[in-house]
Amino acid sequence: MFLKIIDFLRRDVLIHIIQMLTALLPNSYITTRLRGMLIGPLLGRCGKNFRLASGVIINKPGKLLIEDNVYIAHNVWINAVGGIRIGDNSVIGPMSVLASSKHIYRDKKVTNEGAFVPITIGKGVWLASHVVVTDGVKIGDGVLVAAGSVVTHHINSYTMVGGVPAKFIRKLS
Repeated sequence: MFLKIIDFLRRDVLIHIIQMLTALLPNSYITTRLRGMLIGPLLGRCGKNFRLASGVIINKPGKLLIEDNVYIAHNVWINAVGGIRIGDNSVIGPMSVLASSKHIYRDKKVTNEGAFVPITIGKGVWLASHVVVTDGVKIGDGVLVAAGSVVTHHINSYTMVGGVPAKFIRKLS
């Protein structure tokens, strides 16, 4: 329990403080790089050239693994309790949600217990704005997810998907 408290103070609270201190800065290339440099070392893994916009909430940052040249836009909510990996050169659009956990439904009611399954996002993926990715999803390389989509199943590489739930739109070349 003591180690969980130390990890919470070292990662979660420090990330929140950094976000508060930089919240008044515009989401320019310079400030998103600054946030990325300050918050990157607090994640489970972080590659080079990480950019992070303002208002991003990261639950369980120690389970968030980020490769090189990743950009996470403003007001994204990341629940990494089940583990999340984001591949090289990927972009997470504004107001998106990555949730690697879900509540358990039992005896005709939702419980406060959780089920945790990792999310994997490949290289060169673009999640446009307001995209939701649910637990256990694997998104292949070079995927484009249209704005407002809800991804509930695996997505093959080099495809465009969209909708609620997200469905195949076309192959990307």
